[in-house]
Parts: sequence; C-alpha cells; structure tokens
Amino acid sequence: MAMCLPGDPVQLSGVASGVGVALEAETGNAFATAAGVLRTSEHEVSIENLRKRYIPRKGDCVVGIVLARNADFYKVDIRSPSPAFLPTLAWNGATKRNRPMLEIGMLVYARVEAAHVDLDTELSCLDLETKKAWSTGEVLYGELKGGLSFEVALSAAQRLLSVDCFILDRLGRDFAYELCVGQNGRVWLLAPTARETVLLLQAIRRSFGMTNVQIEAMVGKMVEVFS
Repeated sequence: MAMCLPGDPVQLSGVASGVGVALEAETGNAFATAAGVLRTSEHEVSIENLRKRYIPRKGDCVVGIVLARNADFYKVDIRSPSPAFLPTLAWNGATKRNRPMLEIGMLVYARVEAAHVDLDTELSCLDLETKKAWSTGEVLYGELKGGLSFEVALSAAQRLLSVDCFILDRLGRDFAYELCVGQNGRVWLLAPTARETVLLLQAIRRSFGMTNVQIEAMVGKMVEVFS
C-alpha cells in the first residue's frame, strides 16, 4: 500500500489512469491529482480516499437527480462542481412525440457522453448495446423508479461496483433487492418493503471498513430479525 499526494508521479505499468490520476499533455507522464492510497487493478491505477466531490469522466455511469427541464434538455445533479445536461432525445428510440417525461426530483441512470473542464458535462441514456426502445423498460439507462438514494465516498462506490463485492453478494443470499451504483458516489436501492430498504441501506453503509467476518455477523443478525 502506497500513499501519495497531489503532483506525485504515478507508474501506470501499461494500464489506464483511473480516478485521482491524470496524464500530462506534453509528456504523457501520469501524476496524482488527489491525496490518498494508490490502488492498482488489472485495468487501471487510481487514488482511493474519502473524497465525495465527483469529477466527470467520459464513459462513466452516474446516478443523477433532475434539477430542471425545458424542451431540449434536463439539468441534472451528478455531484460534480456544476450540473450536467441530458438532452431530451438522448434515449433509445426517442422522438419529439415519444420520449420520457422526467419530473424535477426524479432519479436517472445515465452515461457521461462528454466531459470537459471548460464546458458543461453532457449525459446520455442511449444504450448502444441494444436496439430496444426506452419504452420497453429493458434498456440499461433511464429513470430509476421507487426505492431511495443515498451517497457514499467515491472509493466506496468503486468497491460496490467491483465484481467480488462481499457485502452485496452476502445480502443477496437472504434478501431480494435491486441496486444501482453510480461512479459519482450516488446509490439507488429498492427492496420489497420500506423496512427492508432502510435496513439494507444501513448495512451497506456500515460495511465500509468492516472485515468479511464482521459483515457476515452483521447480516446474520439482520436475517434473525426477518425470520
């Protein structure tokens, strides 16, 4: 485990730069843009810390809250320094007569289409891996209905997104739920009842910093409550 500070050089070793790591335009050398622990995976090198402010990157998947709307786009909060915009026709099969109608306060799962420090971040709900229309409800991106949302540190969101996330796997053995994790640190959760939803939310939040043994004990007590 290595600690680093903003400006420290980072060795990529053939993988991509992740959160907290940037490349110099002239030399292509990588350097840290945040303080934290240096983490290296098969695909990228990133900086892990408790930062909550999200810096948009093209290709990221985020959970946003609709702040405003007009005929051409929605203004969406994605926990970044400024709101992003989501074109009203950036959906599979959307037309001016047949398109989603999002209200202020609704949650939406979208992809960062364009991100630039000097321009507004653009979002899209177009799923390029399917030909199905948004109206079928079978498209990856779109409105998140029901449930509730909560926010976690960006590093915690990355853990929830990992394939081998122990807390989510363990909860899935005994509870039915739907979860959508945005790389911006906002999480959407839906369970059969409001009580289960709140308990699952608390369990996920408490799991950060716990060992697998401690998580197993915590979930065991939850199962006893519902049995």
